[in-house]
Amino acid sequence: MTTDNSYTKTMTVAAAPEEIFAALTDPDQVTTWWSAKSTTGSGETGGELQITFGTEEHPTVMRVLSAHRPGAVVWEVTSSPLIPDWKGTRPTFTMAATEDGCRLDFVHHGLVPSLECFDLCNVDWGRFLVRLAAHAEQRG
Repeated sequence: MTTDNSYTKTMTVAAAPEEIFAALTDPDQVTTWWSAKSTTGSGETGGELQITFGTEEHPTVMRVLSAHRPGAVVWEVTSSPLIPDWKGTRPTFTMAATEDGCRLDFVHHGLVPSLECFDLCNVDWGRFLVRLAAHAEQRG
């Protein structure tokens, strides 16, 4: 864990960093691995992704603080009707090439054990990061 106890996960992915980067910045790909109903907007630096889940009327909005090809994507949650605790947190993805693909380091800054949603989010992020990796591996 980071020094602020934010949620972290590191995994090895059998895909190039560029594939993970595309899966995090292309709205259609975000929809696919995150099981969203739809994703619209721009995944580029300065853009916003509006992600709608299930029967949700209002999207979860991720401001893209940085998207540096191919190694890093940082979002800031500006609206999260489904999980209000996420507002103001920063999901951060860092990819580094390895001999067999890449290492994905994920930190959800601000998603800490004291939040009501932490246990559920811990399980869900684990599941969705595996889906992200599988999606990138299939495309690569």
